[in-house]
Amino acid sequence: MLCCVAKVNPQGDMPKFITIHSEDFYGQFPDMGRDNSERELKKAVDRLWERSIVVKDPNQTEEFRWIHKRVKYHKGEGRVTVSFSEDIAKYLTQLSGQFAKVTLNNISGLKSVYSIRIYELLQQFIKAGNRLITVEEFRFLLDLGDAYPQFKSLNRALIQPSIKEINLKSNIKVDVQQVKKGRSIHALHFIFKEKDQMEFNV
Repeated sequence: MLCCVAKVNPQGDMPKFITIHSEDFYGQFPDMGRDNSERELKKAVDRLWERSIVVKDPNQTEEFRWIHKRVKYHKGEGRVTVSFSEDIAKYLTQLSGQFAKVTLNNISGLKSVYSIRIYELLQQFIKAGNRLITVEEFRFLLDLGDAYPQFKSLNRALIQPSIKEINLKSNIKVDVQQVKKGRSIHALHFIFKEKDQMEFNV
């Protein structure tokens, strides 16, 4: 998704089609290995094809698909082309291409899709340095569905590994505190800050 956004000129019109080459994809996520880049790129587009975005306001909730058309080329072509829906175009053009490129550089070492999503949620509040998210909202934002129904398993299998990976491989340092309501974990309080550049480059 960020590879596509990086190709959008926020000052111009939304392009009808966006093509991503496997070499570009490998350049942003080298840990996948050059030989795997074509396969991983097509898998990423398949996941995006299946997903929708939900926009809520006090009066209504809207849901629409990220993309409405995709073109997958034959093996060896090393590229895919997607066309975003008109509903999503206005949101994408609000994002700076430079912002997307910077974010890509900061998450290129992350392998887990959950690590990347948590990073994005925290980056939205980087100036504040903290974000409180209810467990219910957290599950919704990560599109978990019925996965990890118990908080103990959610924390052990998803939250802690993701925080560990973000701390190790991204440009921010994160700590997460559990907020209780009664005997249950009600919310997650993320406290984070950008690493010193020298520390990040080590």
